[in-house]
Amino acid sequence: MDARKPRLLTGDRPTGPLHLGHLVGTLQSRVKLQDSHECFIIVADLHSLTTRSHRDEIARLPEHVRDVVLDMLSVGVDPSRSTIYLQSGVPAVYDIAILLQMLTPVARLSGMQSIQDMAVNAGLGEGDVPLGLLGYPVLQAADILMANAELVPVGADNETHVTLARDIAEHFNDAYGRVFAVPQATVSATPSLPGVNTVAGGADRKMSKSAGNAIWLKDTPEEVARKVRTLPGPAPGESAGAPLFLFAEAFLRDADELANLKAEYDRGAIGFAAVQDRVIEALEQILGPIRARRAEFAADKHRTEEIIVDGTITARKVAYETLGKVRDAMGLENLWSGLVHATQSRAEERKKPFYHQKG
Repeated sequence: MDARKPRLLTGDRPTGPLHLGHLVGTLQSRVKLQDSHECFIIVADLHSLTTRSHRDEIARLPEHVRDVVLDMLSVGVDPSRSTIYLQSGVPAVYDIAILLQMLTPVARLSGMQSIQDMAVNAGLGEGDVPLGLLGYPVLQAADILMANAELVPVGADNETHVTLARDIAEHFNDAYGRVFAVPQATVSATPSLPGVNTVAGGADRKMSKSAGNAIWLKDTPEEVARKVRTLPGPAPGESAGAPLFLFAEAFLRDADELANLKAEYDRGAIGFAAVQDRVIEALEQILGPIRARRAEFAADKHRTEEIIVDGTITARKVAYETLGKVRDAMGLENLWSGLVHATQSRAEERKKPFYHQKG
């Protein structure tokens, strides 16, 4: 591990482009922490297979991976300060995940609300949940522990997964000797954002790629405005907790302006459309520069692919180093090397004559 900076790991599933919920949930934190931490950012394509394993869905992964990386770059993630890598390009993490599965009770996984929610959003019945989805948090723990990450910025729905990774790390260290850093989750001040009513009841749930109720970072100004105007209007005096005002809290940068906006609406001095207009204006101030940076990176042919490959090569080196330590600690490397040594000794013995000449 780098002694100069603590290490951080976070990332996204490439199941589509990133949205405003990702921006306030983890993306802004990643950008802020780049100078103080050694950042590993995973494009978690293996995790996407837990709910999207059909051939046509896998065929779209290159498009989705590119979208996710472009979104990261557009908000300010700097590949010279952050290692952006493809999960499936790091085979050592598969081995680490299998070994960690041996330490994780099934009851601990089946009781996780986040797994149940993912199954519902994917349209999976109880009898259709694949083993990979049940084990999603263990593979996520392998990602975290592979990098020996001490800090893991996550959305609120993934905080329990980091807790599991902590427990696995502590159990492993106690049982076999200290190998893993013990990770700590950090959750944004705005851990989730309500969705928009582009689907029925979209504003009643958190913004989600799978739910189809998102405002994408790459949406045009017209698309953003249209989606914001789908949010329902609360009665005057009931602005607290209403989806549109949660947007205002997340994106209006001036606390006094936010307080005044709520107060004027609650006493009936301004209407709902005026609040929508102000939120749309605030979003455009944020998303306009993001769109411009995205266009610049997208125009630089194959730059995105180069960033992913460079980062994945770095992550592979770290992962194989960690895997070696895990195998040593558990005694698996000694088992294998002992067998090899015995085989080599037998081969050497066979080269000797079957009788000893006497001098």
